[in-house]
Amino acid sequence: MGGSWFAHGSNEVRELSFLFCGRQNCKPGEAVGPAVREHYLVHYCLSGRGVYRAQGVKYEIGPGEGFLILPGELTSYQADAQEPWSLIWVGFTGSRAADYLQCCGLKKDRCTFQCPQSQQLEACVDAMLEFDTAGAGNELLLLGELYVFLGWIAQSAQSSARRSREIAAEYVELAMEYIRSHFQEDLTVAKLARYVGLNRSYLTTVFQNTINMSPQQYLMRFRMEWAAKMLCEDKLTVGEIARSCGYPDPLTFSKAFKRTLGVTPTQYRRENEPQLQDGQ
Repeated sequence: MGGSWFAHGSNEVRELSFLFCGRQNCKPGEAVGPAVREHYLVHYCLSGRGVYRAQGVKYEIGPGEGFLILPGELTSYQADAQEPWSLIWVGFTGSRAADYLQCCGLKKDRCTFQCPQSQQLEACVDAMLEFDTAGAGNELLLLGELYVFLGWIAQSAQSSARRSREIAAEYVELAMEYIRSHFQEDLTVAKLARYVGLNRSYLTTVFQNTINMSPQQYLMRFRMEWAAKMLCEDKLTVGEIARSCGYPDPLTFSKAFKRTLGVTPTQYRRENEPQLQDGQ
């Protein structure tokens, strides 16, 4: 692509090295590649739309979104025919480039990103384009702008990850409240997933990531804790307690109780008889 473009060469291997940057208002349907680069290249869409292709996957890119080109990857990208994009880009290399990109949430299997700080990223590239002469001072200024450019993307990625964790925690809390209110029923993970509005596999994932156990494990633990409380406080039979905790079959309940607490319901009641006597 044409447009404003500036390259800065250095053969020295550093932690992070600026190579070039640019910006362009692309023509309708204008395409680049397929081609392979020897460096990292981050593109960011200021306006319009386009498509990025990498590893056989097509990504739709719009305003406030960007994509990463990895060294050695065969990639291509093309401006939309109706709403061609306006792009800025920065190329760089370095021994820790991959580490910094990971802070930005970018890696081989995740090569696109969102960043609402459009003006800040554009200002970084504009500043880089001004430092178009050789000299140690300009090299440091270029490197500083590169760190700021990646910093804005990293900050956005962290905020997005935090929002994702908060949303996941809300789903988990909603599901746990439902379990606590309906544990006596024939409650399944599928029914729980329908209630909170997630598919079953994703609900299991957010449970594991949030409380380090599956919905089924949480349901069983809650039922067994409730059963243990009833065994200590009530004179109900094991069968009655089993049905009160959502287990129509006392044998299935007893097996689940022993698997969870290490003893059978009868043994647990016997071991806690002093508590029963003290309470009388």
